[in-house]
Amino acid sequence: MTRISPSIIDVYTTSSIVEDQSPVAVTAAETIVTFSSRRKSGVIYNDGPNAVHVAFNTTVTTNNFIIPSKWAMQFVFPVTTLHFICNAAQTATLYILGER
Repeated sequence: MTRISPSIIDVYTTSSIVEDQSPVAVTAAETIVTFSSRRKSGVIYNDGPNAVHVAFNTTVTTNNFIIPSKWAMQFVFPVTTLHFICNAAQTATLYILGER
């Protein structure tokens, strides 16, 4: 059993079901997170001081969906890659879980 940090993502599971991609540092340059296999759902928690933009399986821009600082987002559709970006001169730290 593995405990995923930070405590807001209080999940206990086996690694064969959930893939942990944490922590992920995001800047004003596109950051791509690739799972080892397609995931049917997951959770993204933004533990950073700034909002982050996210796109699923495609290039991200600052016009994409926003995850504010200290907020979590759940997705329930198949993805292999997640794309993130912050606004200019900003950063964020993400905690990401993908479920098979």
